[in-house]
Amino acid sequence: MNRKLQLLLAVVGLLMAASTTAWAGTNLGLQLTASAPDPGSATILDNGMGDLNPALGQITFIGGVGGWTSNVTSGFGPPFENLMPLLDISSFNASVGAGAGPLTVLLSVTGLTSPTGLQTFLNSFGGTNSAAGTIVTTQAWLSNTNVAFCASSSCGVAIMPSLVLSGAAFSGLSSGSALIGSGPYAITLEVTINTGGAADNTSFDDSLALPEPAALSLLGSGLLGFGMAFRRMLLRG
Repeated sequence: MNRKLQLLLAVVGLLMAASTTAWAGTNLGLQLTASAPDPGSATILDNGMGDLNPALGQITFIGGVGGWTSNVTSGFGPPFENLMPLLDISSFNASVGAGAGPLTVLLSVTGLTSPTGLQTFLNSFGGTNSAAGTIVTTQAWLSNTNVAFCASSSCGVAIMPSLVLSGAAFSGLSSGSALIGSGPYAITLEVTINTGGAADNTSFDDSLALPEPAALSLLGSGLLGFGMAFRRMLLRG
């Protein structure tokens, strides 16, 4: 391969790596909590006890939580995920018998340091219920004091309005902005499933994205420069 082309490819590789460096070394955790009358809770940290997925930035949990049975719950985040999405509760499937209370699922990442300032988030949510009356709610939270599993105003701020959906099949989008400080911070994605006491089987995917304009601009500039240089090389033969 031409030495100039090798150099240009190396530069592009460095630019792509730079866009993800700030997200390396973060901490991912998954928490499921069943409410009364049959309460229970499970907290699974990345590569900790109960995590069936050995890959960094990926958590998979199968087991019982109160009256609920998690057939599979998978949570993805940094460093496996970067910005699009940042957090993803994926491959979720849980069942519950009649009479049980709601189930809350939290996917949380702490120790983030970039980007800062006013940032825009996008939440994409969709799935199915066997009981059409089940209400499923999603919300995202920012903790500028770096509190894990923060899903209330006592430790953080809501990033966007709650997205409340129901029906045998459901889907929706929500967006919002939050002012991120300069210190380490945490982001938590929250989903609550309320069957109203009915037996149900719920499946869904909930994805929270945080585009980073600075990183995208840097990468775009690098690719533009690479394209122009490569074109000049082709013209020169």
